[in-house]
Amino acid sequence: MRILFLCHRLPYPPKRGGKIRPFNMIRHLSRRHEVTVATVARSAAEVAEGQDLRKYCHELHVGQIPTYAGWGRFGLYTATTYPATFGYFYSPALDRTVQTLLATRDFEAIFVHCSSMGPYVARHRGCRKILDYGDADSEKWLEYARASRFPLSLGFALEGRKVRRYERWLAEGFDACSVNAPREREVLGQYVDKPIYVFPNGVDLDYFRPQREGGPASPARVVFTGNMSYKPNVEAVGDFVSRILPRVWARRPETEFYIVGMDPSPAVRRLADGRRIVVTGRVDDVRPYFDAATVAVAPLRIARGLQNKVLEAMAMRVPVVASPAAFNGINAEAGRDVLVADDPESFSRGVVSLLDDPLLRDRHAAAARTCVERNHDWARILNGLERLVTEGPGPRAEALPEGEDVAAGPGKV
Repeated sequence: MRILFLCHRLPYPPKRGGKIRPFNMIRHLSRRHEVTVATVARSAAEVAEGQDLRKYCHELHVGQIPTYAGWGRFGLYTATTYPATFGYFYSPALDRTVQTLLATRDFEAIFVHCSSMGPYVARHRGCRKILDYGDADSEKWLEYARASRFPLSLGFALEGRKVRRYERWLAEGFDACSVNAPREREVLGQYVDKPIYVFPNGVDLDYFRPQREGGPASPARVVFTGNMSYKPNVEAVGDFVSRILPRVWARRPETEFYIVGMDPSPAVRRLADGRRIVVTGRVDDVRPYFDAATVAVAPLRIARGLQNKVLEAMAMRVPVVASPAAFNGINAEAGRDVLVADDPESFSRGVVSLLDDPLLRDRHAAAARTCVERNHDWARILNGLERLVTEGPGPRAEALPEGEDVAAGPGKV
């Protein structure tokens, strides 16, 4: 089958949330189909780094959007009825390429990851079209609005309403939609009148496999991973350092906190104290940091969809303490596979209990690995997505692994 696949970030190397999901989809679909990828990048360096994606697809077309151009369009559309987010991901060059591809290639299916890429193919007719929202982006903006002060709250709310209107409009031109967690379907199902399937994020279980022998490098090392310029991550580590870590230090003063991830903002860099708090910046391989950690934390207050950072830690057999927002969407049992805490006191107690008790750590680590093997294996999840792309909406589009539904749909819940 000939498939045109659009995504909002050049998905290689797959080392951040916005790239991991589309990369695994492309790799899976390309095993049996001819997949042409159209995507955007922000710099020549990103384009060069992403060229190895060609190993996993038939063709790769990249529209480069310089940072100034992306933010310029974002600002331009802020005062209009068109979502500024969509302007940020618009490349005139890629648009021309996509229209040429649609006019000259006989695609049998179009798959779009992220609503901001939907306008490129929204009006095209003649083949099956699937829109993978991933998250309900409008709800993210509305959550920002609820968590921010005026006038930022007003700007976030306006963008949320604009994105929601276009999420509804885009669905009209697609045959079916998908998301990465049931709660995203609950939100979109209120205003999207198309079948909505849930295909959760997975984890590469061969890649994310613990390599260490024995215990962690440090008896009291806590790790947080993620893109450290992303607002919810920045707020999460700031909150952890100011409200949770002092409580941990009161019981375990030797505890180290490693903040691991690319592009740390100035606020994140200022958290490093040269001794017990370490900000690494970008790393080529996050696995050694998991191997060296005793506990992983995900204290996010705002989190849409499903958190890769939690799945990766679970796969690496690192026990996790997560906020309800970070845990939501993961097919796991709270208290067994992941410790879930919703306030600084209970969060710090969860961390300290794992630091203090090696047997408890081992029990949670083993349960976490078993959980992701059963419920978040990419291969099992993406078999259902492939059926949705190749066969269209219907009951066979559901991925039904042994014992658990990893793809629920169609319809609304």
